[in-house]
Amino acid sequence: MNNDPRLTENPENRHPCTMVWRALLWLGAALTFIRNFICNAVMLLAMLFIFVSYQVASDFMDKAETVITGQLEKTKPEQPPQILYLPLAGQISELPFGQSQFEQMFRQVNDSLSGTQSHELLAIENALQKAVHDDDIKYVLLNLEGMGGISLPAAQRIGDKLKALNDAGKETAVMAVNYSQGAYLIAASAQKIYLDPLGSVGLKGIALSSLYYRDLLNKLSITPYIFRAGHFKSAVAPYTRDSMSPAVKAEYQALAQGLWSDYEKALHSRRVLSRSVILPQAEDFVRSLENYQGDLALMQLEQNLADDLKTKEQIFASLSAQYGQSIDERFIPAMLDYRDYLADFGTDQVKTQDKIAVVYGVGAITDIGRTPSDFSADNLAAILSSLAKDLDVKALVLYLNSPGGLASASEEIRRAIELLRTDGVKVVVSVQGMAASGAYWAATASDAIYAAPGSVIGSIGVFSVGFGIHQLLNQVGVSQDGVYTHEFARTPVAEPMGENTRRFYELSVQHSYRTFINLVAQARKLDAKNYIPWAEGQVFLTDKALQLGLIDKVGTLDDAIEAAAELAGGNRDDFNIVHATLPQDQRLSTLESFIFKASARLLPEELNRALFELRFLRDQNSKPSLNQQILMLSAMQQPEL
Repeated sequence: MNNDPRLTENPENRHPCTMVWRALLWLGAALTFIRNFICNAVMLLAMLFIFVSYQVASDFMDKAETVITGQLEKTKPEQPPQILYLPLAGQISELPFGQSQFEQMFRQVNDSLSGTQSHELLAIENALQKAVHDDDIKYVLLNLEGMGGISLPAAQRIGDKLKALNDAGKETAVMAVNYSQGAYLIAASAQKIYLDPLGSVGLKGIALSSLYYRDLLNKLSITPYIFRAGHFKSAVAPYTRDSMSPAVKAEYQALAQGLWSDYEKALHSRRVLSRSVILPQAEDFVRSLENYQGDLALMQLEQNLADDLKTKEQIFASLSAQYGQSIDERFIPAMLDYRDYLADFGTDQVKTQDKIAVVYGVGAITDIGRTPSDFSADNLAAILSSLAKDLDVKALVLYLNSPGGLASASEEIRRAIELLRTDGVKVVVSVQGMAASGAYWAATASDAIYAAPGSVIGSIGVFSVGFGIHQLLNQVGVSQDGVYTHEFARTPVAEPMGENTRRFYELSVQHSYRTFINLVAQARKLDAKNYIPWAEGQVFLTDKALQLGLIDKVGTLDDAIEAAAELAGGNRDDFNIVHATLPQDQRLSTLESFIFKASARLLPEELNRALFELRFLRDQNSKPSLNQQILMLSAMQQPEL
C-alpha cells in the first residue's frame, strides 16, 4: 500500500468554496498575464514608432537644412578627383566580404567590438586594377599607418598592383608614421615612400619561438599524454621539454633565414635597395643610430628606406596645391576613397555562364565552425555541396593559408574535394602563406598544387595531446573508484591513463601517419617507403617543396586560376570567377535570421547594432574547452610580417 501523503487526496480540496477560490486565482493570474503581455507589446510598438519617427524626422531635418543652407545648389567639381586614396589602418582580410545589408551590419558590429577597421584584400586589388585603366586617376596614395599583420604573399599581391600602376604611368605613393614589416613590403613597390619625421620603418627580421611548460606542469602535478608520429612534429614539444630540441631549432633557423631571404628579395623591387644591407646587425645598427643622435627617421631616409620626411598634413597640403582641395574640408586634397571608387563601378557584367569557383581555407581546421568564415569541415562541406549542384562550375581553386588542425575534419574536407572531382570538376590548390599538416592532407585531393613564394608547405605528421590531473587530485585528497564492464569504458580523472588505453592512442596516431604518407605518395607520385625526406613532420619553403615534389609550380593566386581554366579546357577569359563563401547569417537560427533581417529594414541602424552586439557577444562567450584548444594546435607558429 502506498502511503505517500502527496498521493492522498484531501477532502478539503473538494469543498465548493475551495474550488471557486482556486478558479478565481487562476482567472486572476491569466488576466494579469494578458494585461502584462498587452502592455509590453504596446510599449515595444511605441518604442518602434518613436525610433522610426526619429529616423524620419532626422532625415527630413537634414534635407531641410540642406535646402535652407543652399547646399543643394553646390555644383560638383568640373572634373572628378584625380587621387585614389586607400586608408588601410586595421586588418586586411584574405577572405572575401559578403555584400548584403545583413553582412555589412555584421562587419560594422565586429569592427566596433574589436576597435579596428577591416579591409578586403580582393577589394584593394580590384580598386588598384581599375585605376590602371582609369584616365581620371592620376595619383594613388596608400596610407599604411596602423595596418595590421599580413602574410608575405598577401603583401606581394598588393605590391604587384602598385607595379602595374607604375607601368601604366600613374604616380604611386605611400605614407605612414611607422611602417610594419608587412606594410613596408607593400611600400617598396610604390614610386615614393613618405615617412613621418618622428616615425620609423620597423624592420626587425623574423623570429619563430615557443613557450615551454614542462617544469610548470611538473610543479602543478599535471601529466601530459603525448602521442605523435613524425620526428620533427614539434607542436607537442612545449609540454615535454623546457627548450627547443637541436633538430627542430636547426629546422626553424633555416626556415626563418629562408623567409627573411624571400622578404629581402621582395624589397629589391625598390631599386635603391637592391645592393643595400636591408637590416644591419644589431651592433652596427645601434652604432649608426648613435651617429644620428637617435633620429631614426633621418637615418632611414639616408639609407634609402624612404624618399622624403613629411607629416600627413604636409603631404595633404602639397597634394591639395597640385590636385585641388576637397569641397568638404580645407587642406584636404580632392581624393576618392577606394571603397567609394568601387561602389561607383557597380557589379561587373557576367562574361559567361561557365564558372571557376574560389573557395577559402584560412586558419586552423576544425570540425564545426563558430562562424561561416572558419576553416571547418561543416562550412567547407556546405560550400562544396552547393558548388556540386551548380552545373556551370567547371573548376575549383582552393585558397589555403592554414597551419592544419583536426585530422577528422581534414579528411572530411579531402573527401568532399575528391567527390567534386569525380563529378568532373577540376581542382587546383593555391597556397598563399601556409599549407601545413591537415591543410596539406586536404590538398592531396587536388589535380595540381601551386604555392606563392615564401609559403610554408608540409608538416606531414600526426599528433594527439591530452592532460591528466590525477596526481594533483590525489595530493588534495580526491580519489576515484568504481566498476566497469570494460577497461575502455573507464574515464580516468583521478587515476592515471591505463597502459592499454595509451597503446590504443599510439596505434591510432601511427595508423593516421601511415595513411597520411600513403595519401601524399599516391597523390604526388612519391615513394611511400622512402618518406623520410618529405615527411617526418618537416616543413619546407616553396622552392624546397617544389624540389621534393610536394607542389607542382610556384605561382600566385592568378596563376592557379589560370591553371584551373586550362584544366577545364579554356583560359581565364572564358570563365566567370566566383569567390564562394557562406553568408554570415548562416550562424543564426532560422528565427534569429528572420528577426535580424526584418530589423535591418525596419529599425534604426543604432538599435540594429545594439541587438546584434548582444547576439554576437553571446557567441564570443562560448569558448572551446582547454582540450579542444589543445587538439587544434597548429603544426607551427604561422609566420606573419
